[in-house]
Amino acid sequence: MKKWMKNLLAVFALLNFTEKAKRQDLSAEEIKQICDKYEEMYGVTLEADKAANLDAEEAPVALTSEDIKAVAAALNVREESVPTSATEALRSVVEAINNLNRQPEQAAPQTVQAQENAMMAARVCGLTPHTTAHLFGIEEEMYSRKKWYNELTASRKFLTPSGAQLSEFKEGFSKFASAFRDRLNYLNANGMLSALNYADMVKGSGKIDYSELTSTAGEYIIRRTDLILAYFKTLPSVSGIFPVVSGVQNKEIAPTAQFGGLSQGYRQGRIFKGNVKFAAEVYEVTDCMFKYNFANLEELEKKYIGYLNREGSSVIKWTLIEWILVEFGTILISEQNMRRVSGVRVPQQAVVANPANFAADGALRAIERAEEAFKILPFSDFGAYTALTILDTVEGMWDKFTQVVPSVEGYKIYMNARHKQMYVRAYRAKYGQDSDFAGSVGQLVDLDPANIIWVPNMAINCFKIWIAQPGNVVNLEFVPGEMNAFEFTPEFEGVVVASRWKEGALVQVPGPKYASASDLAAAGYKNQFVFTNFPISNLTITSNAIDVSANQVFLLDNHAVTTGTGGEAVTTPASAINTVNKYAEDQCIKFIAKAADDELPKSGAFSKIVSDFKAVAAGDFIVVYPEFEDYTVTVDGETITASRPTGKFLELRRSVTSV
Repeated sequence: MKKWMKNLLAVFALLNFTEKAKRQDLSAEEIKQICDKYEEMYGVTLEADKAANLDAEEAPVALTSEDIKAVAAALNVREESVPTSATEALRSVVEAINNLNRQPEQAAPQTVQAQENAMMAARVCGLTPHTTAHLFGIEEEMYSRKKWYNELTASRKFLTPSGAQLSEFKEGFSKFASAFRDRLNYLNANGMLSALNYADMVKGSGKIDYSELTSTAGEYIIRRTDLILAYFKTLPSVSGIFPVVSGVQNKEIAPTAQFGGLSQGYRQGRIFKGNVKFAAEVYEVTDCMFKYNFANLEELEKKYIGYLNREGSSVIKWTLIEWILVEFGTILISEQNMRRVSGVRVPQQAVVANPANFAADGALRAIERAEEAFKILPFSDFGAYTALTILDTVEGMWDKFTQVVPSVEGYKIYMNARHKQMYVRAYRAKYGQDSDFAGSVGQLVDLDPANIIWVPNMAINCFKIWIAQPGNVVNLEFVPGEMNAFEFTPEFEGVVVASRWKEGALVQVPGPKYASASDLAAAGYKNQFVFTNFPISNLTITSNAIDVSANQVFLLDNHAVTTGTGGEAVTTPASAINTVNKYAEDQCIKFIAKAADDELPKSGAFSKIVSDFKAVAAGDFIVVYPEFEDYTVTVDGETITASRPTGKFLELRRSVTSV
């Protein structure tokens, strides 16, 4: 037996790669491990030892039956055709390793396509019958029907748990939650979260390799955890419209650069042309949280039993613990999708419940922030639209856009998905009834409804339109999936479930920053990469009450209004606002001054803003959001505390021209 063969056999044994050889799944990374370990153990590379080809001191060693199986699997031949001497067998295995070593190493973590055991997959998906002792025939303590919360799943009958049973539930809850959180962190750390595919997993196949797991509760919990995480990925998401950038922990500066022209006619000498403007965008996230106290577990049981007794109840929620996890996860993901579009971070008020949309900034706020920072100049002649003007607004914006950019290649129009039917009807009325909007219609391909990106989760009274290249507006986070990495804390009478994560949004390349609104306007959209409309509604204040249901942005004009002419002219003095009607609880309202001296006094509905708002110039603005208060209400004999708007507004920010 050759020396290098003997050494290599020892390396295989040390690294436990015999089973890997059986499955023919030695990866490029594992080949590298073998070579590195060989050099570490023997002080020489495997290649150098092979080249020397020295004999070992011992006599040749015969292969065991396990060795023969490993070699047969590695070479994809029948066992009876495997050489029986270690020398010949190892030579064959090394040749297989050499072939693998010649393959380029993949940058991404490699996953293994493992064939699932059919019974294992059925049990994980909750598709096998319960035994008298265990749920789905899984003979582990985690699934014991002696646990009252598991018996709920099997019997579908309401049980009244004792104090000891409640403690048992809390302990089981915490144990599963810890496993869930640990598995999520493990998948994130190893770049494997993207390998989870719900459709494949419920069929008994998938890209995650579970072969190293033993047939214990740990295996079922890990598989089941992966199935829940994969299920979460099937829920609707806006990440296809606004990509998510991970790894932002607080504030990070991302440099951007815009290059000037370079080419010119040839001349001799040191004649140079070109310039570059360096700028920076701040990637910023804010902390969000979810906290809930399960104070009444009996009520929770009733809801769970009601869920189980419905036809078509999903097997993804086949125990009380998982039902709670999935229910909360689904709600949180839905709220996050809303927030990633229309969220605005405001100071959190000292009440029981703040609106979900006020936890972090979304895409619309990111665009507005770039406008307020004098990086994006809106098309001021295209405002809020109606069913009669929507098509003219979009066509006018696109025409103006094409006149100010060197190329329209790659740009898309983004609009409110709630207004799609309004646009389609207007488009059909003007350009024909028979278009399926799947291809071009003359020169109108870019305005075809099928080519517009319809953004969900925008409020019905939001008329923002923007033109940008896909991927320029992004959402931000710190750790993927962190929102659903729940922490559970047992308390005296209940269980507290909570999670904490980070969110934000950003326009990655809006355009250069200008010193003032006048400088931005003078630049005439030069080097701008996002183009927006200016969707405002007039708000002439001639009454003490205003209705803000029509929009979220209003042109403030509280000068006296004169109607009629000559002797019939009537002047209506401006009124101070003391009441705001028909406002949304999770939306901010922005008032933009039409002219100098337009004002919003600190009184009535706005008595809690910092001070009187008085514009110095047209374009000055103030943004407010609803104030909340706690109140108690009795439901089914139980008194609970909830939050509601007070009718007053708090100040978020203002901008007044310096004098």
